[in-house]
Amino acid sequence: MTLGLVGVLSDARSLWRSERELLVPIAGMFFVVPMLGIVLMLADSGFADVAPEKLREAVIAFYVANLLPILLANLAIDFGTFAVLNLYLQGGGRTLGEVLLLTLRRFLPYVLIDITAALLFSFGSSLFLLPGLFAFARTWLAGPAFAVAPERGVIEAFRQGWRRSAGFGWIVLLAAAGLTFLGAMLLVVVSTGLIGGLAALINARAALAVGYVATALIGGLAWSVLAVLRVAAYRRSEPRQGM
Repeated sequence: MTLGLVGVLSDARSLWRSERELLVPIAGMFFVVPMLGIVLMLADSGFADVAPEKLREAVIAFYVANLLPILLANLAIDFGTFAVLNLYLQGGGRTLGEVLLLTLRRFLPYVLIDITAALLFSFGSSLFLLPGLFAFARTWLAGPAFAVAPERGVIEAFRQGWRRSAGFGWIVLLAAAGLTFLGAMLLVVVSTGLIGGLAALINARAALAVGYVATALIGGLAWSVLAVLRVAAYRRSEPRQGM
């Protein structure tokens, strides 16, 4: 099959519906909860009162002071992403416990894939934006490839991801991810406006709490969509079988 944006989005919609009962608890525990923790830490960071010229130093200090919780939150999100990939790519009919146990047993190699992909993206972005985006798109299917055949190892997963995103495929992957991020940003803007209006009617602290939860829910939804899109794109990139 050939990667096409409309086909990937359509398949992702069908996949979402097919495993919604297990997808929702995975997303709630491993996406929404850690994202809420990150949102609360950022809210308590005092960035709003920092002068623009000192913002970089403030961000570095924030990461140093909160290194362990940030690391744990990112590991939880990675675990959730890998669990979603296993949910769809390791055969249907598994219970939530079976999916999580399977994910735990194979998690360390997946983390290595994720870290390597992130480093490639960071290095490419340091040169220019386009090389970073290219590296992101060409490695985005390595995770699903590993979920399908973990016995082939990490290197083969990267080879599969690179091969399946060849040609214009990497542009399709970028477009799918970009639409998800743009949709999430739009939801954040809309919800922020609604919560701002709500603050005039209820206690300001209550409105802040609602805003934090809404932001975490939107982030969890976006990350869930991205994981399902990776599954849909991986399946769409299956090579055609010969006659």
